[in-house]
Parts: sequence; C-alpha cells; structure tokens
Amino acid sequence: MTLILLIFFCLCITGVRVDFFNRDYISRDTTIQINGIFVFLVFLSHFAGYLDHEYPLNFIYMNVRGFFGQLVVTTFLFYSGYGILTSINRKKEAYIRTIPVKVLELIFDFSVAIVLFLLVQSFFGRFFDPIEIILSCVGWISVGNSNWYLFDILLLYMITYVSFTISKDRKMSLSLVLIFSLISMVLLAQYQTGTRWYNTFLCFWLGMVYAQIKPKYEKMVQKDKKKYYWALAVLVIIFLISILLRNAMLFYIIHALVFTLLINHLSMIVHIDNPLLKWLGSHIFSIYILQRIPMIIGDHLKFIDEHMMVYFIFSLVMTGIMAEVFDRFVHMISKKIFVPIKMMVKEG
Repeated sequence: MTLILLIFFCLCITGVRVDFFNRDYISRDTTIQINGIFVFLVFLSHFAGYLDHEYPLNFIYMNVRGFFGQLVVTTFLFYSGYGILTSINRKKEAYIRTIPVKVLELIFDFSVAIVLFLLVQSFFGRFFDPIEIILSCVGWISVGNSNWYLFDILLLYMITYVSFTISKDRKMSLSLVLIFSLISMVLLAQYQTGTRWYNTFLCFWLGMVYAQIKPKYEKMVQKDKKKYYWALAVLVIIFLISILLRNAMLFYIIHALVFTLLINHLSMIVHIDNPLLKWLGSHIFSIYILQRIPMIIGDHLKFIDEHMMVYFIFSLVMTGIMAEVFDRFVHMISKKIFVPIKMMVKEG
C-alpha cells in the first residue's frame, strides 16, 4: 500500500506548477482534480480495510491513512456547498426550486448501485428484507456499500432547500443552514454509530460561506503576496494546533474545516493539469459508491490470502470500468428522466 501511495503521488505531481495567482483555483476543472486526489485516497482507505496490516511497509501507509482520517471527504463537501451557493446566486429562485429534484436524481442513481450490491450479496448468500433495502436507498443503512456520505449529502441538500425557501436574505439563509446543520449533527450522533456521520458535516456550510465572501477574500490575499503568506501561516498554525487536540470532537470539526480552507488557499498558487485526476474527479460519485463491489467479490474469492496485488489491481480496474459504464448509461437515463422535470420546475 505504501508503494501504491508513492506511485500515485508521483503521478499527481505531473502537470503541477506554481502560479501566482491561479485564477482558476476554484473552477470546476481544478476542483474535480483536487477531488480526484481524495477519491483515490478514499479508495485506498476502503481497500486497506480488507487487508492484513502486517504486510511489509504497510505501516507507513497506515500512518498516512490515520493522519487523514475523515479529511479525505472534506473537499467533496466544501466544493458541493460552494457550487450550490454559486448556482443559487446566479440562477436565484429557479435553481432553489430544482434542489428537491436533484435529491430524487441522486436517490435514483444510488438505488441503481444498491441493486448491484444486492445482486452481488445474494450471489454470496446474503439477503436483506424490504425495509433494509428501502433505507439503504437513501443511505441510512448499508448493504455492503459506503452509505453515510450519500445520506449526509441528501440531508444537506434538503437543509439548503428549506433554509433558502424560508428566507431570501443570504445571511439569514446561511445562518439557517448552520442552525439546521448543527441540529442534524446532534441527531446523527444520537441515532447513528460512528463520528463519520457528522464530524465533517459543516464543511458543506463552510463552502457556502466561502462562495459568499470569495470576492472580498480574494481582494485581500491576491493583491499582496505578504498577505497571502500571512493567511497561509495562520491556517497552518490553526490546523496543526487542532490536529494535536482532535481527539476532542470540537477540535476535530475545527481541523476538518481549516483543512478545506488550507487546500483552497494552496490551490490559489498551485495549478493542476493532470488527465488522470480529471478522470477520477469527473467520476467521483460512481467511483465512491461502486468501489466496494469488486472489493467484496475479491474478498470472497480469497484474493487477499496470497495475491494482494492481484486483489488491488482487480478492485482498481473493475471500479474504473464500472464507474465509466455507470456514468455513461445510468446517468444518461437519469438525465432523460430528471432534466425535463427540472426544466418544468424552473419555469414554475
């Protein structure tokens, strides 16, 4: 795993250059590449869950994995929040009305993935009752898939819809998103197992806040390199302090929030142009939701016993093929279903 991480790192730095200031630092082209880095780290983390950690040199990767923890999903949430508020600011009420349709579209796509998981699980003799299947389609429970992130995104979209429907004032709407997010975090802590359900939840709201303050922030740090580096130093110091204290939930949340700001800040001077990362980032949803299928198959076929690299290559290649097919066909079907509905909703 350490060797795989090193190879991936070497591939990532291909096409990277320092650019003061990178005007495209938070464009879709840049953000999908940053997310491409982290979706691969998610893949490695999930794959490592099936391994015997006593493999030679695995301890180096496991330390890296332990350092990142839930940080690998923070940019997904941050950029989602940023993108939604940017769309709201540009398209106004027409976009807000489409958010429930986006939720249904996500549920549709995820439900297709759930069917694939159910087929694989049934082949290996594992079955689920109807209630479990229904709940798995919104991410509340798992049928072998990664589920908590989808549930959180669906919840965050609905929080956004409710907040921006209640109030047209941006500051009030963002305040409502924060309030509803905090309430949701408390409820998730109460009714779900694992801190992953809520410890990065506020990164979505932070992305929305950044979209709102972006012009002022850019004006402050991009006119003067000294101000840029002072801001970078402050973010690094806060991040390092919060890492030392992150066993406490408050500081874990803080370190997740600061991490997204740090990545965003660094992207202002680091320009990325990497075809591999573009592909990974453009297939982030399908890679994330499908990657456990080949891992489950390989685990049942006992690839891990003597053929760890075969298991890894099988999981990686199958995930890539499934993601490509899924996005070409399932997304094509969902677009045909939901795009006309979105158009109708936009027109009121």
